[in-house]
Amino acid sequence: MRRLLLLAGIVAVLGALAAPALAQVPKLNMFLYVDTVAGTRPAPGTPPRPVGCSHTNTFKRGEQVVFRVWGSVSDSGDILSSENVKYAYVKTPGLPNLKLNWGGHGTGTARVWFWANAYLVPADYPLGNVTARIVFKTEDNKFGLYDYDMTILPSAAKKR
Repeated sequence: MRRLLLLAGIVAVLGALAAPALAQVPKLNMFLYVDTVAGTRPAPGTPPRPVGCSHTNTFKRGEQVVFRVWGSVSDSGDILSSENVKYAYVKTPGLPNLKLNWGGHGTGTARVWFWANAYLVPADYPLGNVTARIVFKTEDNKFGLYDYDMTILPSAAKKR
């Protein structure tokens, strides 16, 4: 009986702690897919990756992080594009907001359209895990948020 009461007490406390956190979540109206690739233009003196545009969420200081985002409005299925998005940006702690741009990538039949932009990881950026928040707002005031986790490592040895 004591175990049952203890379990009931734990569940009640956890429920009380979780309720305020759940109440603060805004209504989201989009489906977002987010990934990052290693850019082909790192900072001067930073060696480029052997294969540009390779998928990763682990970057060294001085490397170029390229965010790529695809999305749709949940109730209509409309694709998020420059025709219906008021703004789209990435907020990485300690860095200015990075405006995402809508555009075509690739050539011919391999051309795809998505939101993208890039930045260089600063040489003094804190090491470890970081969460970038992707924010979208449509012209009719619908919102989308996506928290994307990355890992920042020390810079690569500079080539001489």
